[in-house]
Amino acid sequence: MKHLVRLFPLANVAATRSFVRPIHTTPFTTALNEPEDTEVPKTQVLHQKLSGARMFILNRPEKLNALTISMIRNIMPQLKAWDVSKLSKVIIMKGMGEGRLSVGDDVLDLVQKVKNKDPDALYYFQEKSVLIQMISTLATPYVSILDGYALGGALGLFGHAPFRVATEKTIFAMPEPTLGVIFNAGASFFLPRLDGAIGTYLALTGSRVEGLDTFYTGITTHYVPSSRLQALEEKLIDLETSEHDIIQRVLEKFVEPVPAKRIGFGSGIRLAMDRCFQHDTLEEILKALDDEKQTPWTRETKHKLLSMSPTSLRVTLKALRKGRSMSLDECLKMEFDLMQKFLVTKDFYEGVDAMLVQKPRRKPTWQPASLHDVSDADIDEVYFNRPAPNALALPGVVDIHKLPYSRFALPTEEDVRLAVTGEGAEFGIEGRLSIPEDVISWFEKGHRNKLGVKEKVQEILDRKTILDNDKTLQWQP
Repeated sequence: MKHLVRLFPLANVAATRSFVRPIHTTPFTTALNEPEDTEVPKTQVLHQKLSGARMFILNRPEKLNALTISMIRNIMPQLKAWDVSKLSKVIIMKGMGEGRLSVGDDVLDLVQKVKNKDPDALYYFQEKSVLIQMISTLATPYVSILDGYALGGALGLFGHAPFRVATEKTIFAMPEPTLGVIFNAGASFFLPRLDGAIGTYLALTGSRVEGLDTFYTGITTHYVPSSRLQALEEKLIDLETSEHDIIQRVLEKFVEPVPAKRIGFGSGIRLAMDRCFQHDTLEEILKALDDEKQTPWTRETKHKLLSMSPTSLRVTLKALRKGRSMSLDECLKMEFDLMQKFLVTKDFYEGVDAMLVQKPRRKPTWQPASLHDVSDADIDEVYFNRPAPNALALPGVVDIHKLPYSRFALPTEEDVRLAVTGEGAEFGIEGRLSIPEDVISWFEKGHRNKLGVKEKVQEILDRKTILDNDKTLQWQP
């Protein structure tokens, strides 16, 4: 606990323990529900009305569309207005320039705001959380186009939406541990609901998933070549309906049946990933990696983990495990609480300086320096057992425990397990699906022959089931 005591000295702020930079003693304890009016640079987010389509275009290409509070304040009122408009049939979110969609939060801007004791550093995460809640409960179909970077905090603009379109240019990653900070944007809700241990692996290692792989891992719902996007947008613009099922059919007409060399990460890596990252402590994960047959993947993964902020890793893993059983609103509130604590830690400033400011990059010097210097008990005490000074208040009355339009994505591993074991409610009368062909046929029919269903279900069956002596499927834990 020695390092944590030095890193987080005690202070009597709102009957809670504060941290090394007492910046919230004045600005961060004000009422966060009444931010000052600021001039919004409209050009950073363009609005377009084209027939029944309503379009947001992130227009900050010189910063790869990194998100700022002015951009959030630009989007939110217009999104609310479009959602209730009878003239609006579909809402599209995309980006301009090489960044399309976005590299996430503008952390350099956030660091400067915290140094200046600017309450907008917290208003940003508060108002972004409200935007995320709004996106997750929209009545109007919302299509996000990820034709490039979709990193970190950008998840809030697409992760909880019904339609998430990837192209061959899509790059998804959660780089927060490399910066010594915790994720936000509802990642503690989204990532644990990916297949197996994929979400845990991505959150802890910052590894990238690109192009078609984002489709098969469930990060995106459709794969459309970049060359077809203009035609897709024109078709969406011409629609005279706001029915989600119609939007789904339109998107399916533009997907490309690309033969996949592998489904997601490939069977061998997926099996090792699940074995290693199923554990609830970093020590167990690292030991499991050591126990695996050593491959480039195991060595690279261990190297990544040991290079990250130990504090960030432990808090991230704990938040992921808590997020499994939380609603989206609960996850957003937890992340907002955690972010207040991370914004005033030395690791955040060190990570940003080492990875983003210094040229060339340098190796960060974390405090504490290793996992041995900070225990899970220390993390619980400092980050999870004591509330931050400001609680997140969300205005919406609708909360979600699972994404309401998951049927538009590929079947998940859990979907297939329920079918094979018969534990799904829909199999109570007819019984479980015990023949591989029946499982594939059932999911293809349920997803209206969506491209990719057959390939993904087959990969899951190959990896997670065996045929017994009666030639019937048995699920393997």
